[in-house]
Amino acid sequence: MSKLTNHLSNFLPFPREDKRYIKERSDELVTSFLIKEALKSGAYLSEELEHQNLNKRIQFRASRDHAVILGTMLNRIFDIRKEDLLRLYVVYTQRDEQTGEAIVQLDAIWNFDLCKAMADENRSGMFYNQVTLCVSYTRNGETDDTVLIHLKENGGDEQTRFIRASIMRTISTEEGDVSFSTTENQPETCSLLFVYDLTDPQKRIAEFKKKLDKATDKYAKGKELDADETALIAKIVPEAGWYYSWGHEAFNEKHYWDALLYLENAFYLLKEKWYDQTLSDEEEDVFGHCCYLIGFCYVGMKLYQKAYYYLSFVWPLDEITYNYEYINCLVQGKDPRAIQEIDDELERLSNLKEAEITERISSYYCFLLRRRAYVLTDMNRLDEAEELLKKLLETDERTEYIQHELDYIKQLREEQQENS
Repeated sequence: MSKLTNHLSNFLPFPREDKRYIKERSDELVTSFLIKEALKSGAYLSEELEHQNLNKRIQFRASRDHAVILGTMLNRIFDIRKEDLLRLYVVYTQRDEQTGEAIVQLDAIWNFDLCKAMADENRSGMFYNQVTLCVSYTRNGETDDTVLIHLKENGGDEQTRFIRASIMRTISTEEGDVSFSTTENQPETCSLLFVYDLTDPQKRIAEFKKKLDKATDKYAKGKELDADETALIAKIVPEAGWYYSWGHEAFNEKHYWDALLYLENAFYLLKEKWYDQTLSDEEEDVFGHCCYLIGFCYVGMKLYQKAYYYLSFVWPLDEITYNYEYINCLVQGKDPRAIQEIDDELERLSNLKEAEITERISSYYCFLLRRRAYVLTDMNRLDEAEELLKKLLETDERTEYIQHELDYIKQLREEQQENS
């Protein structure tokens, strides 16, 4: 371990019990830590990458000669027209001071310059800490609605500044409206990053693409990256990979609580990409295995409802390793669906052609029968369970387990006779 990684590992905010992992994987951990620190610094390349990947419809770029105006943004995001606007109130925040202005003229509202609003006229080259806009307008010529826009500087360098726009259209309901859908009771939200170039934007974009190619080439060849390039690569290489890697390591050590801390972070990051339909084939495989590992951890902790949530993601994949744990979750959690799921699986396997039946499938089939007998015993259907287990004694290699279950059924019968 280098002096740098050794020094950083001493103060990284991880629990004491994780120190062994830190020592074993110090280089990966410190690299991850440095990536996060680089992201916090607002490096130019990473912000430019996010802007370039926005939908072209909401990709706004301003310069001294070209403004990003409020009307264009409202129209592209919410289809609001100029004639729908009613009034605008703007709050400027600089440190502990706030000032505001009201605007009612339609042209002034529509042509409101968002970048100019961020500039502090009293201090050249400086931006306000944040600017908040409250836009009132008429929807369908009948209902008065509101859009809130929060602007905040989001890094950059001496040539380019980035501004984060967090946008929300509030919910408007008429008197007597009743909705039982949670999705209908959520405001519409949008977050986008727009750019203010102090130099020629075309030249700036060309420089970015050149730096992007250079950074990705250096990363692919394992060369050292500077802070700006590290921040860029952090957005190209998903952070979920770091969480998954650490979670898998803790899982192999049977430190299930530790594993969950990492694996669930990876799950939520990958789930967001699934919603955006941007998961690669490799990430989709990682997502599935992540669900399996989390479910396995929760089954081990006897938190079967939590386990079921994650294992239900992988059950349709028909991967035997995942199927084992899904069935175990249902059986051990005494889920009413267990017996039906097992019977459906047994029927499906029975319909396979002889050439399709591998040794692994045969083993899985016997597992299902043992689990079925277990459920029947729990349901007090002792005769059926005993008959099934005796048949299994002739074909299943797990004779010790089966005999143990038969002895348990015998014990239950004796206890029932004593209590009758």
